[in-house]
Amino acid sequence: MSRPVRVLLLWPGTDGAAAGNFGVPQLVLLATYARSRTGAKIDIRDIETERAFGPVSLPSLLAGDHGDGYDVIALGVYSSFDYLKCVAIAEAARALYPNAVIVAGGYHASARPGDIVYDGSPFDVCIVGEGEKPMVRVIESVSGGAPLRGEILGPDPVDVLDDLPPSDWSFLARYRSIARRVNSQAQVYFSRGCPFDCAFCMERAKREVSWRALSIERAVEEIRSLHAFLDLRTWTVYVADALFGMKVSWRRKFLEALARENIPVEKFWLLIRVDLIDEVDLELFHAANCGLGFGLESGDPAHLATIRKAGRLDEYLDRMRKISVWAREHQVPWGANVIVGHPGETPSSIARSAAYLRELFLDPKGVTGFLSVDPFRLYPGSPIDSERSQWEARFGCVFHRPDWWHDGDQEFLAEWVDPSRELTYLERMRLQHEHFGPIVSEIEKNFVYNGPARDYFVRAIRDQVRQDNASTRLHYLDRYYAWHRYLGRSTRGDAHRRSDALLTKTSREIRERHRSSLLRYAGTEGARSDVVDGVVSAVLDAPRELFVPLDRVAESVRDEPVPLDASGDSTVSAFHAYARMFSLLGVRRGDRVLDLGAGTGFGCSVLSSLVGEAGAVFGVEVDPALAARGAPIFSKTPNVQLRSGDATDPSQWGVDPSTIDKVSVGFALEEIPPSWTALREGAVIVAPVGPREGQRLVRVTRVGDGFSREIFDAVVFVRRRSSDEVAVPAPRREPVAAQETRRVHLPLAKD
Repeated sequence: MSRPVRVLLLWPGTDGAAAGNFGVPQLVLLATYARSRTGAKIDIRDIETERAFGPVSLPSLLAGDHGDGYDVIALGVYSSFDYLKCVAIAEAARALYPNAVIVAGGYHASARPGDIVYDGSPFDVCIVGEGEKPMVRVIESVSGGAPLRGEILGPDPVDVLDDLPPSDWSFLARYRSIARRVNSQAQVYFSRGCPFDCAFCMERAKREVSWRALSIERAVEEIRSLHAFLDLRTWTVYVADALFGMKVSWRRKFLEALARENIPVEKFWLLIRVDLIDEVDLELFHAANCGLGFGLESGDPAHLATIRKAGRLDEYLDRMRKISVWAREHQVPWGANVIVGHPGETPSSIARSAAYLRELFLDPKGVTGFLSVDPFRLYPGSPIDSERSQWEARFGCVFHRPDWWHDGDQEFLAEWVDPSRELTYLERMRLQHEHFGPIVSEIEKNFVYNGPARDYFVRAIRDQVRQDNASTRLHYLDRYYAWHRYLGRSTRGDAHRRSDALLTKTSREIRERHRSSLLRYAGTEGARSDVVDGVVSAVLDAPRELFVPLDRVAESVRDEPVPLDASGDSTVSAFHAYARMFSLLGVRRGDRVLDLGAGTGFGCSVLSSLVGEAGAVFGVEVDPALAARGAPIFSKTPNVQLRSGDATDPSQWGVDPSTIDKVSVGFALEEIPPSWTALREGAVIVAPVGPREGQRLVRVTRVGDGFSREIFDAVVFVRRRSSDEVAVPAPRREPVAAQETRRVHLPLAKD
């Protein structure tokens, strides 16, 4: 090849530990090394940061500034969460540049090379482990005229990190002007490898686990050169080492040198083990302006043994107590991460862990630490992944979607695990909320760190509170029930839903947000003012999440209609519709109420509360499938009957019309049917009356041989359906990519 090989190192963005960080230092080191060994022309592009310039054009990125593409396109598949995204990028690159060598590296590629190189794959090469030496081989194959295809390279680690040339940060010059605007912190590496064998950790996927560090001088030069390039005066800096400073002599000499260097960062943030440090280290960390992240994992010694935390585990937790005291005395901020629902977890281990953490973080003397609580996620390449059958046999774990990264709902599926015979996914969620939520919510007022970057840590504390709020909980509950439907487990899912106390509590908490708007709307002209408050409370108390399809649980808390089938003509109406209609009806204790067009029975549930034990509710729904779906919900509600029948025909109501006090109609009528004069004198009807395009809400009173009427709001309700229109199968919605949940990211452990 007459010109230098053109190489694109492409960072697709990640939801892993590197999310939101500027620097992708692993690619800078890779580019610096590969250029020094091959003379290749190398560009680094960060798709996440590219968004700051406007909409990202993948063809433009792949074309490069020279316009005719690259000879080598390498993607960093940092996390398994990035896998599908990287496959899509690789497929686009292959279509545009069929002769390019397309490479994947990173944690996922190292853990699952078979996901990268296979017949028909858009990738040509998978790099396992560290990328510098294998990337040189790829570039040399291109320059030599025999580009590698279908190859898995590595592991081939760099034994002495000082053999790497100093990072050339100018590879990121494109992003320097906008970096502070779009990135939460800068990122740098000083060492590689972690010899510990924590069961959940993906680090062993890299194959080389020996701890290797840059020399003290080189490590200081890395941060010095990053400061010269970026000006770190307003930045926090994340030291992305899997394990910072494992060797005590290196750690202490480096911290002393870093303190002397006096780089004006807001704070250095790094990951280290509890059992490696003592009070001398805390003094040095304070002098060097460092905050510490600990992968504590659990507060239960027995469960720590299950997780494979090394060492004397009772002393391990006692050491964490001492570190907390030392950190408070020396004003060192820190964070501890715990994993809830790790395989082998039980309700009792959760309770013991929470008791320890409550003592640790709610110390009356205050704390300079915060708590990060994560559900267990199954990562490929971890010991648990390699030994799944043993964990299943030992603890009764169920990994519902063990190859979750192939699906589009990775956020939920990665954590869809029953940890043990004693602990299901749902029970884990409930106990995590009940035990850890109160601790996390109390930490901010007990947080006594007042040094540099205090706001940085307070934001992390508040973010953890948000991760336990009702909206976040409902998101995961929604995905749980949706996947039961997608996988044909609807019956089991419905049974779970009816007994799910966390779903009930969470949904009710969110519905309460609608109270003020419902009161305003329900109490307008014509409403029975003495019943509006009670009606709104009944609407908000009724468990609407039980009456919608399994894959629409999250929609159930919104003040909008929720479709019940594929026709679009059957819905659970919006909250405000029920609140308005039942307020106009003036439903009272002891009333006998007819709910026509009842669907699965949500309106019946509201009415049941309003009429009390002395009253009765009769729901009529034309679609027998919907009536059958709702009937089990009322198995213990004796004042409700839900049946199928033509709601416009009094002979199919299943009750003597002359005994009915109130009638609610949930579908549009062109006119009140004359046959409804069978209702008793004084009976009240509220119905949407008018053409299909739009109706008026009317209140009709049975008087003499006819009806008197009052006209209220303009509304649009679903049309009336006849019995021969209801044989439409329920929709089967396919799983889609979960909505991204952004977090303030202070990583405490490797994915």
